[in-house]
Amino acid sequence: MEPAINLYSSNEKSELIRENSQEILSVLAAHQIALWEYDIITGECSFSDDYFSTLGLKNAGVLFEDIDSFYRFVHPDDTEAYKQAFAEMLSSDSKTSQIRVRCIGEQGKVVWLEDHFLSYKESCKSHPGKLLAYTVNVTSQCEKEQHIKYLEEYNRKIIEALPEFIFIFDDNFFITDVLMAPGTILLHPVEVLRGADGRSIYSPEVSDLFICNIRECLQDGQLKEIEYPVEVDGGVHYFQARIAPFEGNRVLALIHDIGDRILRSQELIEAKRRAEDADKMKSVFLANMSHEIRTPLNAIVGFSEIIAVTEGEEEKREYLEIIQRNSNLLLQLINDILDLSRIESGKSEMHFQQVEIAGLVEEVEKVHQLKMKSNVELKVIRPEGEYWTSTDRNRVMQVLFNFLSNAIKNTEKGSITLGLKHEGPWLKLYVSDTGCGISKEKLPQIFTRFEKLNDFVQGTGLGLSICKSIVERLGGRIEVTSELGQGSVFALYLPYQEIPKEVVERRLPHKKNVDEDKRKKILVVEDIESNFAQLNILLNKELLLSAKTQKGINIPP
Repeated sequence: MEPAINLYSSNEKSELIRENSQEILSVLAAHQIALWEYDIITGECSFSDDYFSTLGLKNAGVLFEDIDSFYRFVHPDDTEAYKQAFAEMLSSDSKTSQIRVRCIGEQGKVVWLEDHFLSYKESCKSHPGKLLAYTVNVTSQCEKEQHIKYLEEYNRKIIEALPEFIFIFDDNFFITDVLMAPGTILLHPVEVLRGADGRSIYSPEVSDLFICNIRECLQDGQLKEIEYPVEVDGGVHYFQARIAPFEGNRVLALIHDIGDRILRSQELIEAKRRAEDADKMKSVFLANMSHEIRTPLNAIVGFSEIIAVTEGEEEKREYLEIIQRNSNLLLQLINDILDLSRIESGKSEMHFQQVEIAGLVEEVEKVHQLKMKSNVELKVIRPEGEYWTSTDRNRVMQVLFNFLSNAIKNTEKGSITLGLKHEGPWLKLYVSDTGCGISKEKLPQIFTRFEKLNDFVQGTGLGLSICKSIVERLGGRIEVTSELGQGSVFALYLPYQEIPKEVVERRLPHKKNVDEDKRKKILVVEDIESNFAQLNILLNKELLLSAKTQKGINIPP
């Protein structure tokens, strides 16, 4: 083989190398790359002529002559790592190595440098004599990387702070990704959702709603907003989805749980309905009360005027009976209105105590025995023994009085039965009659306010509604069975748990011996003179006592 022909003289070679070196350095400088060399034996550093200007160190005020003075500019967090990498390069057989470091210049300006080391031999000895390194200014690259990391962290914190979660759908309604804050609980596991067809997650109606809005969003690039229900494990959850274009054929759906808002809306609708009902009931109440109050009041006023000009005693007694009946009716009306007001305002209190129900039934029977019509018999059915329970005695009597009052009004002949039964955890108190009964159409509304059993009998239609509220507050329930023309049965159920007799006796207040105080005194405090006069007459007539009047007594509230 012919030897290679040397076309250049030695001077020409040197000149060519020199020219090429300058070109190479120019190319490196254009990319912010500069060369330097470290002598392992002497510890001296040699830098290319444009080293500090090429790397932007000169403008930053970062100037050094050797490795030790270089460390003064290195960021404290990077110093140890750089020293360790440099020492390993000197002591090991590694041929190349690289490390990134921050230099702090004047006014805190940061310059990122990346050193690439190369060891080479200068003699035949086994240890390299020098390190050659090229340094790259990577400040721009590092700042971009830091900005990307900042954006990633920024977005991550936004997602974590959101109370919602994010679905990413493609144009075929597949869920390509799920983004959510740690600790977020979804209706389906994330593993199931990622990659799932939305049709397998949502109902057909909701799926069609999503698909339609996703397609529109991809076509016009506009934000879409939908609300939809999701049924899971028998419960219904409500969500809102804000759908926006994301990238390519995908959309981003920000999902927000709106269950609380829907609940509040439903509550507001219900409150509005109740307010409207209350307004209607107020109108009905005023219409009913104006008639119901005027009727007995007209009778009282009218017959009072007639009595004043009547001479016959028989006629006077007849008129007085009419006045008394209408007075009682008016009093009952006022009591019903007051009871209803207390119940609605929540001021109606229940006073629970140990009550013997069988004895209470006997008391109710005695009170109503004289009120029965001539063709109607009052019967009582109750078991033997005592039945104690914790309840409000007066309220139970009020309910039974109402049952019996209605039965007496609506029964012209036959019988009325007041009964007591023990049925498991309940004591059943009932009133049955052989009266006119109630139609099937009217039965469901019988406990509604202003609903009257008989439109031709005077009454407010409030009594049974009040009874229902009372019984529910006593922890019981109220029922009615009836057939038109055959009579009705109204029943009150009270919770019952048998109480030992000795426990009852301990709880009951001890009765005083009758002989302890034979002299009785009655204190009457009354600010209405007519009421005081009436009471004085009754005391004088029934007990042969008279009440003394003393005016000007201040009673503290």
